[in-house]
Amino acid sequence: MKRTILTLAMASALALTSCAAQATQPTTPSATPTTEAPKILKPGAYTFENTTGTKGTLQIPGQPDAEIENLRALAGSTPAVTYLTVHIDNRAGTVGANMYGVSIFTPAGEELQYKNADDYIGSITPSGAPAAVYNQFIEAGNKHMAMAKPKAVKDFVLTGPAVPAEISAITVYATGMSDPVDAVPAP
Repeated sequence: MKRTILTLAMASALALTSCAAQATQPTTPSATPTTEAPKILKPGAYTFENTTGTKGTLQIPGQPDAEIENLRALAGSTPAVTYLTVHIDNRAGTVGANMYGVSIFTPAGEELQYKNADDYIGSITPSGAPAAVYNQFIEAGNKHMAMAKPKAVKDFVLTGPAVPAEISAITVYATGMSDPVDAVPAP
């Protein structure tokens, strides 16, 4: 009887030791982790919606703005510019949207920034211009600075560098105060 109890105790101890040894042995990964290549997007139409209800459609690149092109001619030598156009539908929005900016990212991680056209107009306003010419720049800048108030629909023009042929992400800043959102290809 003592021998049976001793045999059972040893068998139990061996079984427990065997289980513990299996649990502490290092495991080898069954598969190597994969890194996903960034999705490549192309210029075209994109949409976004932020947390305040502002919805928008971007055209990347957009058509040249006739008024800004006229101001560029008045200013003389101005840096090259690319236009993005944004249609804002703020009818469900709770905060005004002034289309502060858009960032386009390349697959290499480069960030290209596009700002509301009032920034560009201010940068090309000729110093010492006659009052009538100077006022054209001020009026155009003020027009582009106006926001889409809640319940309103408005079109915006943004300016910046040439649009890359390949895009990895587009971030929209509908206002300077709200969180940015990513734009997605339009349906």
